[in-house]
Amino acid sequence: MRKIIRIRRSAFLLVFMLMACMCATVQALPSSGDSDIMALAGDKLSTRNGPSTDYKETETYFVAGEYIRLISRCTDSNGVVWVQCDVPAGYNMRRVYTGLKRFQISNDDLARLPWEYPLYYKAKVIKTSTGMYGPGYGYGNYYMLTVDKGMTVTVIAIESDYVQVEWSPRAGTQKYTICRVWIPLDSIVIQ
Repeated sequence: MRKIIRIRRSAFLLVFMLMACMCATVQALPSSGDSDIMALAGDKLSTRNGPSTDYKETETYFVAGEYIRLISRCTDSNGVVWVQCDVPAGYNMRRVYTGLKRFQISNDDLARLPWEYPLYYKAKVIKTSTGMYGPGYGYGNYYMLTVDKGMTVTVIAIESDYVQVEWSPRAGTQKYTICRVWIPLDSIVIQ
């Protein structure tokens, strides 16, 4: 009987130690909204809702001479560096992508600007939602752009209670090949 109790205690201690080691080695990844880097827009910002010309064109913002908050950076298949940034649009913000070349940014700030690491999870949409420009109510909605119940999407990022998803519209229905928007996290189920 004592031998069984010792084995159970040893097993419990082993499991507890393994869990403690796992927790100590896992680091929280910074949220994409954690960046505090501001850069001077040297030109108007022609933007897309993803990091290449394959994504939906959003709008051109005339913000030359204004400081814009940069969120992250990434490269497209041609090696062009794109930045995700928050642009003011009326009473809302819009999180969009544009070329890094449109900003004046110091080497120190560029080194601190995080690289984007997409999650690429597949998910099923369980509730139709209007696509949003960013993760929350401070961001505007896309006009007539919904993510419909039943669609399969790819999860790119998760921030707070929102998820950034992308999908390819049906051939011939749109001018662009990929669309990327934010929707509430409870609108999807990861597959």
